[in-house]
Amino acid sequence: MDYCPLCGAREVGRIGRERYYCRECCHEWTKGGGEVKIYEVLSDGSVEPLMTKHDFLPSAIVHPIARRRAG
Repeated sequence: MDYCPLCGAREVGRIGRERYYCRECCHEWTKGGGEVKIYEVLSDGSVEPLMTKHDFLPSAIVHPIARRRAG
């Protein structure tokens, strides 16, 4: 994916097969089978399911959140 399905940021990285990480909002997600599963990364490094979006459209952002600015 070219952008985060949660915040829309383009600063994303691939961390596994069909598994991605957003550097802006610090969430992970997987895609496959017509759905995107979004996970919250906890302080101990584990992940907790946050939401699932079925029939995900690339132009749709699930839930935009305010981006943090440095400084």
